[in-house]
Amino acid sequence: MSQTIQGKNDWFKNNYAKLILLVLLLGLLVSCVLLVGRILAAKGDVQRALSRVGWKGSPIELKDTKAFDQILADARQAATEPFKLPEHVAVSSIRVSCVKCGRPIRYEASECPFCLSEQPEMFDADKVDTDGDGIPDKMEISLGLDPQNPADGEGDLDGDGFTNLEELSAGTDARDPAAFPDPVVKLRVAGIRPVPFHLRFVSVSQFEDGLRFQLNLQSLERTYFQRVGDVVMGYKIAAYNPDAQGGEVLTLVRQSDNRAVHLVKGRPVTEQELLILFVSLLDRQPIRPPKRLNDTLSFAGKEYKVIDIKRDSVVIQNEQTQETVTVPTMSNTERHGGATAQAQPAGAPSAFPDFP
Repeated sequence: MSQTIQGKNDWFKNNYAKLILLVLLLGLLVSCVLLVGRILAAKGDVQRALSRVGWKGSPIELKDTKAFDQILADARQAATEPFKLPEHVAVSSIRVSCVKCGRPIRYEASECPFCLSEQPEMFDADKVDTDGDGIPDKMEISLGLDPQNPADGEGDLDGDGFTNLEELSAGTDARDPAAFPDPVVKLRVAGIRPVPFHLRFVSVSQFEDGLRFQLNLQSLERTYFQRVGDVVMGYKIAAYNPDAQGGEVLTLVRQSDNRAVHLVKGRPVTEQELLILFVSLLDRQPIRPPKRLNDTLSFAGKEYKVIDIKRDSVVIQNEQTQETVTVPTMSNTERHGGATAQAQPAGAPSAFPDFP
């Protein structure tokens, strides 16, 4: 057998794996040294920064959690215990179908728990009014009235002159003649009519004593030549503006309530006031004179102010208490002395009069 001398190349071939491992170990060692150096440097930076702000750390104080653990355990126990009903307890089992998905839901549910759709308003048995007289059936039964008789609302159980419906609305006892509503509930509106403005601003003339304004009646029956400060048909001429937008304007102020009316030269006044005739169901007499907006009305020893006029009612305000009352228009039954009218005094007309 022949033997050959191994050269350098043969040594590298036999040990190259060890050399690679050695190089990797040296690289890892260098990386660790560098990493430790950076950590120490960062720690030094943090300590210097903390020393500048004067912060000093302190150990965390341990807390006793036994009390909290006990509360948590009790809550878990209570949540897992079955609900116990006392004896002789009735649980409602009324169910209705959801209007959308049809699944059974509670009768009182306002929203379906399955599809979340809104449900119709719950039926309130306390508000049922079968005969439509304004008094719920439950109240009629308690008063001994007939829930099927619509005339009960206009009846008078205690004979005090106020209807059962008026007593119910006022919260008084319909069976006690000593308890009755405020008499203002007997106030009605017999009618509301427009009142046209009768004066028309025609022209301006210069006289020796100053300007005079020609005012004609809408009917052309009469002509007035007046100055600023003069009074015509209850209106005082307050001001004249020749440069107003839309034309020359003459301002009149009503003496009774300081209401201003602006007249444009050559144009009729289209604005109309509303005149209200109030009547009392207590004595079936009209309250004169008719009232306008902001006028004061005296009724049953109290003073009221007209604050709003609507299509079928008028709102008045008690001057002392500032409470508002809506006065309705008379019904046909009231106007013709029907069931809602009180006993008429001798010589009284059979129906309320209208405007003069």
